[in-house]
Amino acid sequence: MAGDSVDVFGLTPPGEGAHDLELTASQVTRLETADIVFYIGDGFQPGVEKVLSSLPSTTKKVDLLQELTVVDVIPQLEGTEGETDGEVLASGKDPHVWLDPANMATMTRSVASVLSSAAGLDADAIGAAANAYVSELETLGAEFDAGLANCQSRVLVTSHRAFEYLAQRTNLQQVAIAGVNPDEEPSAKSLEAIAKFAAANNVSTIFFETLLPPDLANVIANEIGATTDLLDPIEGFSQEDLDEGASYVVAQRSNLERLRQGLECS
Repeated sequence: MAGDSVDVFGLTPPGEGAHDLELTASQVTRLETADIVFYIGDGFQPGVEKVLSSLPSTTKKVDLLQELTVVDVIPQLEGTEGETDGEVLASGKDPHVWLDPANMATMTRSVASVLSSAAGLDADAIGAAANAYVSELETLGAEFDAGLANCQSRVLVTSHRAFEYLAQRTNLQQVAIAGVNPDEEPSAKSLEAIAKFAAANNVSTIFFETLLPPDLANVIANEIGATTDLLDPIEGFSQEDLDEGASYVVAQRSNLERLRQGLECS
């Protein structure tokens, strides 16, 4: 957005999740020299927020959640056992705001506003770049709205409770599979409840996060007679992904195509 005028560095290494990030000594040292730090607050990254409190008063700290409407975590499906996952903000709300392109547009505007007021930066160039990206995000959002308007199923069954913002935008019901994490298979009771619900709501595809093992996907799919596919929660591109040109918009368009196929949209 600011071109070569700004030295940007990310804290979360490629291929790693952001929630449990613990900063290294070198990252803390680098943060201490930063003019501006953009972050998602409310306990999303406790290790980062702990360090932010000790940074110099001259460092501008910008919590990108402040301009957003953050939603409650939707209760799990009745009849299932266990917890869906531990990714909840300190307030008990859902942290995955970025999966609605409208929220990404709001955060883009927030970043642009802060950068435009920084000394030595070209506010006009920053504004133009931000406007161009917001326009791209608005186009992406419209593609989701149109692409998911007419589907055989309006139920999005996922293993990872990450897609509520996108589901709310597109009038889908997200059902996260209870008791699922990379080391634990769902109980027979949970499978039975999910299978019954899936059959009643024309669910033919179960969506899994890319980091979950395929054998777990196959267990659930076999139990409910569904196929499986992957959705990207966009929580950490691998270095290989980045080298191949991965971006938010590219990943979201891939998500849209998978959703259209899995929900049998016309």
